[in-house]
Amino acid sequence: MSATATVSYTGASTQRVAAGNGIEYAYRDLGAGDVPLVLLQHFRGNLDNWDPALIDALAAERRVVTFDNVGVGATTGRTDDWRDLPRLARSK
Repeated sequence: MSATATVSYTGASTQRVAAGNGIEYAYRDLGAGDVPLVLLQHFRGNLDNWDPALIDALAAERRVVTFDNVGVGATTGRTDDWRDLPRLARSK
């Protein structure tokens, strides 16, 4: 379910959804539309790193979803050990 476009990003509530892998993702959902624009944040960025003016402008025309990735911000879990990128590349 999406929020209405009249809610600003700074006033949007953080919602949560549980995935099958046990991770509980935190996200915010603004605007309206059938197909959401899902915004990805940099590695350690969280929901509060987004510029509210940008999100509000995007949500005026479409549904926008932002989220915290695994182990970041309000989402549970742990990030992989990014210091060992060769090992991570082999394991995927």
